[in-house]
Amino acid sequence: MWQSGARFHGEHQNSGGQMSGMRDGVVRIAPRRRRRRPLWQIVATFVLAALVVLALLLLVVKMFSGSSEPDAAPTPNPSPCVTVMVSPAQSLPSVSRVRVNVYNATQTPGLAGGTAEVLRARGFNVRDVGNAVGKRQVASIGEIRYGPKGKPSAELLAYYFPGITIIPDGRSKRVVDVLLGEQFTSVLDDATVAATKASPTPSPSGPGCATIRPTATPAAG
Repeated sequence: MWQSGARFHGEHQNSGGQMSGMRDGVVRIAPRRRRRRPLWQIVATFVLAALVVLALLLLVVKMFSGSSEPDAAPTPNPSPCVTVMVSPAQSLPSVSRVRVNVYNATQTPGLAGGTAEVLRARGFNVRDVGNAVGKRQVASIGEIRYGPKGKPSAELLAYYFPGITIIPDGRSKRVVDVLLGEQFTSVLDDATVAATKASPTPSPSGPGCATIRPTATPAAG
């Protein structure tokens, strides 16, 4: 009896082959070992966490940098403007299509009549000849006055009167007035006019600039 009782309180082997002990009526079972995670899972978790942190940092930096700098204004696309060589003879009318009135704005008698004869001989369509309205006096070479329809005619006449002033006056008719001034001497010869008209000159062209023909300078105002 004593031996069996001592054996009951001692160690014995359970059915699973594990040693267990019973002391004071308490059965103790050996703890199971935890399985270690594979190394590749640890590395993958670390890399994924690092990528998430990096993405968050980039998002924060972009938000703060984008709010402090305003968007750049779009650069306007200017209309093209180029300089081309233009010959006046290509755009000016023929002398036979120019209707012109010749007026004497000086105290020199016969100045308008003599100049009108020269212009007729050159092929111009001379209309009215006489003294300037109100006996107006012009101290310079003279004036060419025209309306919108007579602008090409005025530009052509300016070649025959070098230094003359051309003045738009808003008239509705195509006829042009030539007022001869105190400094006028003679009408320029045809050969010189033809050479000047045939010589190409630079002229701006394109929607971004205004085309200006090489003509005499208009009066100020």
